[in-house]
Amino acid sequence: MRSVTYTITIKLSDPLYNQLRRAAELSNQPLDAIVEESLAHSLPPLLEDIPTEYQVDVYPLLQMNVRQLTSEARRVFPRNKWQQYEALLTERKARPLTAEEEVRLASLRREADVLTLRKGYALALLRRRGYAPPSLDDLPEPQ
Repeated sequence: MRSVTYTITIKLSDPLYNQLRRAAELSNQPLDAIVEESLAHSLPPLLEDIPTEYQVDVYPLLQMNVRQLTSEARRVFPRNKWQQYEALLTERKARPLTAEEEVRLASLRREADVLTLRKGYALALLRRRGYAPPSLDDLPEPQ
């Protein structure tokens, strides 16, 4: 399958243009390849790339400032909920769960999924805005 390419005109500051030009020279690549690669690595994933049932949970992050995104990226799943989740999974291996237990397990799974997606999207947005993601040492310990 052949991909379509587009030509666009953009305005760049001298320092940014010079940085791109120099990167192209050093890597022995065309300038447009450097620009395309840079854009491909800096754009956040589209909301359409996130499962539909989670988009409403992730969408608010687009409106967050850096402080809020950083806070979101540092959130952890509460230890007591993680223990409940693991206990229910273990129990399900031993016997069928009750309807109430299945509902609780599904609720905990969704909560963990939402947290994971929000953290990942927050990190992608921070990176897009020029901030390095926190290191593992900077992240809080599970509660």
